[in-house]
Amino acid sequence: MKITVRQIGFIQIIFSGVCFAFLGFFGKMAYAQQITPGELLSLRYFISAVLTGLLIVFTKPKLFFMLNRFEIISSLLLGIFGYALFSSFYFMALTGLSASLTVLLLYTYPVLVTIFSRIFLKEKMGRKGILALILVSIGLMGLVWGEWSISRPVFLVYGFSSALFYSLYIIFSRKYLSKIPALPSSFFVQLGAGIILSIIHFSHNIHRPMEILIKNYPLIISMSVICSLMAMTLFLAGLQKITSTEASILSTTEPIFGVIIATTLLGESIKGVQLLGGFLILIAMLLIATKKSFE
Repeated sequence: MKITVRQIGFIQIIFSGVCFAFLGFFGKMAYAQQITPGELLSLRYFISAVLTGLLIVFTKPKLFFMLNRFEIISSLLLGIFGYALFSSFYFMALTGLSASLTVLLLYTYPVLVTIFSRIFLKEKMGRKGILALILVSIGLMGLVWGEWSISRPVFLVYGFSSALFYSLYIIFSRKYLSKIPALPSSFFVQLGAGIILSIIHFSHNIHRPMEILIKNYPLIISMSVICSLMAMTLFLAGLQKITSTEASILSTTEPIFGVIIATTLLGESIKGVQLLGGFLILIAMLLIATKKSFE
């Protein structure tokens, strides 16, 4: 059976979620080495941008010339106001909320993407799409079920802001980057995020990045390749082939595999309610997979 472009998009988004799922594992290892979240994010995006640029230079250098000035600027701005802001708000929320509540707030983004895609992109969901969104929302609550704690209400704002800016990143990527190759656009997105975060977190100590890299280069490079280069490029490539709402729902493979990785590699336990939540998300993905393009 011949695989369709749409099915390729599904696969790319799902594998993107799998790659993103390793963030928790690498993050735990980095924090154990006294690397702060801001430092980790800065190096992750900047090193990934460098590696992505080298990959393009040594494989298809002509890709750099396929983007016009508007597309380059759009990619850089999406990195600065999309990824840099969303990830910063996420880690700011994590300092004042329980991890499960922070994840749950972030994963309200499929709902926001659905609303924004209807307003800005005129995308329709259909009955299966609406049912899938409901199942994902319920499933995510089960998947991150645990002790929810809040130190101050402002951290709820940070958590919701992470979802808001990630939603806007998806919408504007779909609107402005859907016609250009994923690899060079991913390079400029990561470059924008890496530069702005490095200015914020390393301007007071310009020697700190080299100190971290010398001691932890296998960790930083592995995280940059898996969680940025592969994850972001696969997501942008998949987003060009399916709707933004479908992509946001399918990307919830990230928390599913995040739980699996935490269980197998970090020795964390899994509860029955988490298994049920993951099962509901998988059903939602099957609904999306059997949904027609404009159903």
